[in-house]
Amino acid sequence: MSDDSKCETFQARVKKLRSLREQLCNQTSEWSSAFEVRDFVIDELQDMHRKLSESDSDATPEWCKEKVEHILDYVCSLPDTSPGEDNV
Repeated sequence: MSDDSKCETFQARVKKLRSLREQLCNQTSEWSSAFEVRDFVIDELQDMHRKLSESDSDATPEWCKEKVEHILDYVCSLPDTSPGEDNV
């Protein structure tokens, strides 16, 4: 293998590593957002569970509905309640 060939192979590998690093950085940003949503949903569900498990709970069906709507609104999945097809 000539020195020129080794140099080209090395440069190609460096370019590939830079490309992989860029992809990883983009994925890290996406994963951070995903974990933020996950943490929010888990916190809200734990709050619901804790409140519903209390013997002297004041958690009404309306409170549960509002809590679920809050979670769905946060994750942009609040269903469309207008007549017609189900839109989730």
